Amino acid sequence: MKSGQKKSTYECKGFADDLLTAFAINTSTDIAHMHPERFCECCHLSMRRIICARAEKVHHKCTLTPFEWEEHRNEGCKVCEHFRVIAKGGNSRKLTVGRGRQPGLTPNMVAAHLWNIAPPPVFSREPYPPLSSQNNTTVLEELKCVVCANVLSQPLELPCGKLACTSCIVERVTASATVCPCCLLDGGLVSTEIRPASNLIQLLLKDVLVQCVVCHRDVKAGYYEDHECTQSLTPGEEREAAGLLKRAISTSPDQATVQLATGGTPMIFMKLTKARHPTTAACSRTVKTRCSEMHTARSVISGGEPSALLESEVLTLNDEEKKSLLEKAGITNVSISPAEVLAIKTGLTIPWNRLRILRRWLKASGVSLAGEERMRCICRRIVGSNLKGEMALFSFPSTSGGEELRVAALVYIPDVVLKVVDLLEENQRTGRLTWHDGVIPASEIWLKLGGDKGGGSFKMNFQIVNVAAPNSVHNTCVFCCFEADDTVTNLRIALDRYKDQVAHLQGMQWRQYTIKLFMCGDYEFITRMYGLSGASGCYPCLYCLVFHENMVKPLSARGHAPPRTYESICTDHQRYIASGVRRKQVKHFYNCITEPIFNIPIEQVCPPGLHITLGIFTKLYGLLEDECHALDLELALLSSEEAHSSFDTYSQELQMLRSLQSDLKQAEEAYAVLQQMTTYVSLVIGENDPVTADFFVQCEEKKKYLGKLEAEVAKSKAIVEKGFSKKEGPFVKALDDALQSIGVHRQQYFGGAFVGNHVHQALKECNIQKLCRSLCETAKNKLPHRSTQAEHRTEILVKAFSMFARCHNIYDHNFIDETQAHALEEAVGEFMTFFRESFPQATVPIKMHLLEDHAVPWAKSFHVGFGLLGEQGAESIHAKFTRLSLSYTAITDKEQKEKFSAILQIEYMSSEESAEESGEDEHMGERLKVLLIHTLPWRNQSVNEMFQSLDRKTARKRTPRAAEMCRKRVPWGAEPSSPYGTTAKPPPSCPAWAKVSDC
Repeated sequence: MKSGQKKSTYECKGFADDLLTAFAINTSTDIAHMHPERFCECCHLSMRRIICARAEKVHHKCTLTPFEWEEHRNEGCKVCEHFRVIAKGGNSRKLTVGRGRQPGLTPNMVAAHLWNIAPPPVFSREPYPPLSSQNNTTVLEELKCVVCANVLSQPLELPCGKLACTSCIVERVTASATVCPCCLLDGGLVSTEIRPASNLIQLLLKDVLVQCVVCHRDVKAGYYEDHECTQSLTPGEEREAAGLLKRAISTSPDQATVQLATGGTPMIFMKLTKARHPTTAACSRTVKTRCSEMHTARSVISGGEPSALLESEVLTLNDEEKKSLLEKAGITNVSISPAEVLAIKTGLTIPWNRLRILRRWLKASGVSLAGEERMRCICRRIVGSNLKGEMALFSFPSTSGGEELRVAALVYIPDVVLKVVDLLEENQRTGRLTWHDGVIPASEIWLKLGGDKGGGSFKMNFQIVNVAAPNSVHNTCVFCCFEADDTVTNLRIALDRYKDQVAHLQGMQWRQYTIKLFMCGDYEFITRMYGLSGASGCYPCLYCLVFHENMVKPLSARGHAPPRTYESICTDHQRYIASGVRRKQVKHFYNCITEPIFNIPIEQVCPPGLHITLGIFTKLYGLLEDECHALDLELALLSSEEAHSSFDTYSQELQMLRSLQSDLKQAEEAYAVLQQMTTYVSLVIGENDPVTADFFVQCEEKKKYLGKLEAEVAKSKAIVEKGFSKKEGPFVKALDDALQSIGVHRQQYFGGAFVGNHVHQALKECNIQKLCRSLCETAKNKLPHRSTQAEHRTEILVKAFSMFARCHNIYDHNFIDETQAHALEEAVGEFMTFFRESFPQATVPIKMHLLEDHAVPWAKSFHVGFGLLGEQGAESIHAKFTRLSLSYTAITDKEQKEKFSAILQIEYMSSEESAEESGEDEHMGERLKVLLIHTLPWRNQSVNEMFQSLDRKTARKRTPRAAEMCRKRVPWGAEPSSPYGTTAKPPPSCPAWAKVSDC
């Protein structure tokens, strides 16, 4: 401890553990009169840095040996006894020599005392070796003696904090010099404050680099005594060592290597012949011998893996050296197998024409792709006959206002059961099947069917629910696609072919599991699938027989309506057919206008959670927008002289416009359903039937009524927009700005509708406040006299949005337990009660009815929310098809069948994840695991087995008949026209899981 640092010192007792951890100094054995009681600020900072650096390493322990201070080696030390007497109050005596009175201390006594407390020397022999030039000069200066200016030897710490060698201090004391050489303190060399240097100084002295006088190597001083000198051998020693090694190598098994014991790790000696000529000038025999010796050397060095070491050596070469090595080895062309090229084509959605361009470009760079014919053969063998495309008649709106039949592309998978079984087998083999912690019964496999129109085409798909991410795009398999609207007529044209297959899947046994089907989609789609007229009918609900006027009443007042079933829909439809198919009488048959397409129980139809959220949010946002618009109208009337004479007159005109628009919307929906029914009846019964003629008459009457309503709406709209437009007001503009500030944007081409992800963002509490508060904040600036009313309406809207957000956060989950189901029931009840009380004039749409009456029973029945069995997967498939269609823009509109066939072929081959993501595939050859393409074509077991023998078979020439038989893929069952009909029977060799269960 230096004298200049005494003001900032620390007691050693308070930092005992830290000193032991950082410097390996054990202060518990300190002797009061010998060891320092405090340490300086510099040592404290060093200690903290060392501890912090070690704390960054997990479970790091101190590897230093704790330094134990040695006690005085001479128990009868006169110096120590002298200072004990002084400490008790005795008189101090000077250092004396010679005769006279008895001296207090003699130089020999002090010298013996100093040698006893001195630390052990670093070197046991003299002289001190020469220092290395690689030492840190700054540290080295601190380790030099203040007397002799050499590196410290057995250092002692003087009272002033300086360091000196013990021999230097003893030499001065022996000469009766007691003055400290640094601070010139008289008697400084005869004091109990002279202590051995700290352990840190001892450790630093051991790390000083010195030069060995024998081998002239730089060695740490602490290891100088133990290091092995590498002095060169004498000629006689070399001859002796060479003779011993030759004898050992000649007696070794391979006569090339010998292993000698050293007491530790054994040493291996290897015989290598000295080259007289470079390898380029040597003969082939010599080169072969050298390669053999290098192979032996690599085997020894690499631990038995010479090939791995050789690969590492090649990787260390630069690009030019690698290229030169390949040229010398004759490897100037890299070939990619057909399976790998097909993986690239599928994963990157490259059409055949662009693949040809890519092949020519890669060929110029020395990379050759497999032939196109071979890849097309693989595609045919993967897909087989289970993918077809044709041009079919579909219903389209005509320019005159009716419906007409036109030809459009239809691409579909004929055998859906085979595709489902293939995917189940693959998921089972790769271990991806899950039962979601018991939510799905252990004996069941859940499969959901769904459909949706987007991007100009309709896609029917299925998803396996027993996987980790059932709604992902990679788990969605499209099995039918056509470029037309999803009307009742078009759905029947495309999906009637699957009626028997869906009935076969419902309850089918696969292995030891029973398949259970679910239906999902938007509300318009599922009502058409079950033959209902839609949300505009008198009985609009698919799940119950509630009358549309009773939906306004609370559930507690009207009670639950009788439920619908698949059988009741079929019965009501038959009654409707027997009555003469009168459109005006359809309400007497609960709006069952057509027969259901698929036989899936109503209880297994998931309510459209995504569209429920979108519909209710749009309803609440419309109410908020109406509040803003009303204030905009009042502001316009107060600031415009050309406006209406009174605000009441203008409000009445606006109310009339809204009523007319509502009537027009209902009439348009009814007219659309009537057009679809007319087309369907004309196809089934015939155009000359009286029933069909009656439908045509009703269409004409409805068309005239629509024209009249449109004229009235246009007239009323012109009156309203004459003075003010809805989008021009400051209140509505402030609301739009708040909507965009939270990252929510309305769609431009779909009536300003919202997107599902944007609604999730808008239903956060902070965003609800930002949206609704824009109303009262704008009122304070524009209409101060309306600020109180605006504040009140804001609180109501905030509460309505928050209550609905609570419902949404519960039913949007994948899984719902009993507690969450009761919480959902309570939240829905509170929201609907508040909505009816706060907005008595507002209507209750069908989506609010689904939330109020059927969301809770669904959650209690299956313990899942709308997220697991909802329509999200069907909605997300449109973006994938859009990306795929961009790769086939060169195909004209007249070739839509080829375009959709190519897209669905890619979808067929990439409907599952790649083997690299799901684990090692034992059935796949090593050459097929090269590329990490996300969507790979090989997923079925039969395809994997085919790849194993493909390379062997393609080398042989096939006859046309053999090639044709190879491309055929006929599934088991009856005739191709009805593979799953009632007369079809599986062959005796059919596995048990492919048979329909008795139940």
